[in-house]
Amino acid sequence: LFVFTVAISEASASVSSALDKVTIGENFIIHSEIIGEDRPISVYIPKGVNTGDSLYVIYLLDSEHHFHTVTGIVQSLVDYEQIPKTMVVGIQTTNRPRDYLPKINGEPQTKFQTFVKSKWPDSGQDKFLKFLNDELFPYIDKNYTTYPHRTIIGHSNGGTLALSALFERPELFNNYLAISANGWWSYDEIIQNSKKLIERNRTKQKLFLSVAGEGSQFYTGTLELLTNMERNKPVNLDWKFEHYPERTHMSGILPAITSGLEYLYADVNFKITPELAKYANISVVKSYYSDLSKQFGFTVSAPVDIYVEFAEQQQMNLREEEALKTLEQFVHDYPEHSYAHMKLAQGYAKVKKYNQSYEGFVQALNLAKQQKKETNIIDALQDMVNQAQTKL
Repeated sequence: LFVFTVAISEASASVSSALDKVTIGENFIIHSEIIGEDRPISVYIPKGVNTGDSLYVIYLLDSEHHFHTVTGIVQSLVDYEQIPKTMVVGIQTTNRPRDYLPKINGEPQTKFQTFVKSKWPDSGQDKFLKFLNDELFPYIDKNYTTYPHRTIIGHSNGGTLALSALFERPELFNNYLAISANGWWSYDEIIQNSKKLIERNRTKQKLFLSVAGEGSQFYTGTLELLTNMERNKPVNLDWKFEHYPERTHMSGILPAITSGLEYLYADVNFKITPELAKYANISVVKSYYSDLSKQFGFTVSAPVDIYVEFAEQQQMNLREEEALKTLEQFVHDYPEHSYAHMKLAQGYAKVKKYNQSYEGFVQALNLAKQQKKETNIIDALQDMVNQAQTKL
């Protein structure tokens, strides 16, 4: 019996490996004329993204170490609509000091700068940032459907690069996630950098900065930077700092990625307060996303669940007619979404508008069939149609 079970398991494993290989993203090489070398790139698009969907873009440094961690977190956050549909572009490291650390102008100001200049005298980020802007960004935007909205994730020296981009090249990214950034700058340089944040004309940007239990320059350098940012109050920059004292330099990555991405993309999710549910109508949601679109420079659509949550809270406040208007707007904004028609049909049923309810369920069913949804979804919608028909 034991041998038979093992044999079946092995046979099943063989069939499974032949038919159901798990592939995480795609890998390719971009030759950089600017840096003068081939750069390995990995791209991940979350499951559930439809062809033609526009995507926000995360650029991940040190991809060879963090790609699977970040893509797993991104998939989960997209699934639960904590962040919008977002692709990950992983950039593998070829020379971290050269690419990630700022150029030392003049005499070194810290022990770390002295060490780096003696060991890597040609360090400096200019070529790497130029590679991103002139070669990688255009390639991604040409080959994928993207929004003009970019987030950079960097850890350790990669976090130092993310902060340098914030100070020196603010046009490159909208969001910055700097995890345990190496304490690089002298105190005078920190003051100068924080002042740069108020001197430049900037679009709306967000920064999530974290430190684990490393201590030393990781912690003190970050606190000095935050103190000066508070003192100078950068225009159009919001930020959040998290300290994970029980985490190590490496394990601090896990909570920072999750919390950081939720914070950086929080504006995309409208917050429905009890007051809004009790007194407001769907126009407040439409106005919010209209303003956000102007701020971002492209159309930001309200997530599907916002309509449903708002309508449900309005119904809980016995505002059935306003809830119907919310669901009607849902159908107007997502006419090809069978779920939208189903929710509106349910809303009509609540107020005993049975003819409209039946028509809504039929429309939802027809769309699901046209789009070849799963059998269980089609069966459930057919049951709803049959039940609605009995009310006519």
